[in-house]
Amino acid sequence: MKFFDYRLGITVSLLICFGLVALSSAASGGFFLKQLVYLPICLILIFISYYFFSLDFYKKAAYAIYWLNIILLIILKFFGTTQLGSQRWLSLGPINVQPSELAKICLIIFLAEILSKKEVRNYFDIIKIFTYISLPSLLVLIQPDLGTTLVYIAISFGMLFWAGASLIQILILVSPIVVAICSSVGLEIFTYQNTFLDIHLTLPALIFLIVFSVTLSIYYKVWDSPFKTMGAMTLIFVNILSILYRPMIWGLLKEYQQKRLTIFLDPYSDPLGAGYHIIQSLYTIGSGGFFGSGLHHGDLSQGNFVPEQHTDFIFSLIGEELGFIGNFVVVFLFCLLCIQIILRAKNSKNRFNSLLAVGIFSMFIFHIFVNIGMNLSLMPITGVPLPYMSYGGTSLLVNLFLISLVAKVYAENQKTSL
Repeated sequence: MKFFDYRLGITVSLLICFGLVALSSAASGGFFLKQLVYLPICLILIFISYYFFSLDFYKKAAYAIYWLNIILLIILKFFGTTQLGSQRWLSLGPINVQPSELAKICLIIFLAEILSKKEVRNYFDIIKIFTYISLPSLLVLIQPDLGTTLVYIAISFGMLFWAGASLIQILILVSPIVVAICSSVGLEIFTYQNTFLDIHLTLPALIFLIVFSVTLSIYYKVWDSPFKTMGAMTLIFVNILSILYRPMIWGLLKEYQQKRLTIFLDPYSDPLGAGYHIIQSLYTIGSGGFFGSGLHHGDLSQGNFVPEQHTDFIFSLIGEELGFIGNFVVVFLFCLLCIQIILRAKNSKNRFNSLLAVGIFSMFIFHIFVNIGMNLSLMPITGVPLPYMSYGGTSLLVNLFLISLVAKVYAENQKTSL
């Protein structure tokens, strides 16, 4: 216990306690008792893993962990149980396990091992990483689970940046996806359709294309040589092509997924359908005021007006019953947690350990930003839970295990500094 990371442990403990308090009020407290049962089981498993498995063990087993995860996701496709329209759970007697949650651990460990071998310097290195994450991402996307797929991508971006990839390299690779999404929302300024073409140019897409073109031109100094000019024009042309083929790509998503990705921009366009969750969340948070209505005394929360208040929208429940103060404490604790994780990554002299912590940081920051953002109508509804607060045994186990890895990074930092 000499090198145990007590400050990180205290922060996580406070978040768990806050989550249990919120769950005691959600859905008449039914999920609170279940989470209370999961907690000691998770802590025992984490205690065993912390003291009996070193970071070096995970590094050596990274490839085996990756392929075991792929096998588990394939098994899920054939033997998984379906709940709420998604095939995400494997039933092990009385316990339901969510392999896509476990895949976060596997992906972080595997990418840390791959990226620790050499610094990312070119697009081939980045594409190689995308190739590795494409298989688990596709297996999770067909469940369907778009939110978790986006988590994998966020983890990869954070670790690639830490491993040496520049922001402009990452921007270039994701720009066709970004401009395709932008061309699906906002004010249409140009539309053209015939047998071969289906163009929908929106204001957000036009703004992105202009900003992307200017950034690309300045960064690569395209005026220096005709080859740079041709390269930049090719990349811009690829982005324009993604607008042309956007209807076909967009059509691969189910209708409810399309609405989830765009409804946050105008939830009142479908107040009783896709926008209902966001509208109720906003009303719930607003009704709490500064100090809140008191635990178990939220009119909207206790009246079950907020769907999924024990998972995706637990932040709105806290806002109504504990007010702005409660939400501020939650955000403060999450900020403190993320700062602690990134400092452990920065202070580590071991490249694998540092990348491991950054992958965990990327996962947490994405979960926190997206979940709170969708509660405030700032982000799409993607089904991403709030760490340590949303109900879920597998999610709790994964989050605790990842924090135990950060604690081990801290312990090794302390040992090497002696």
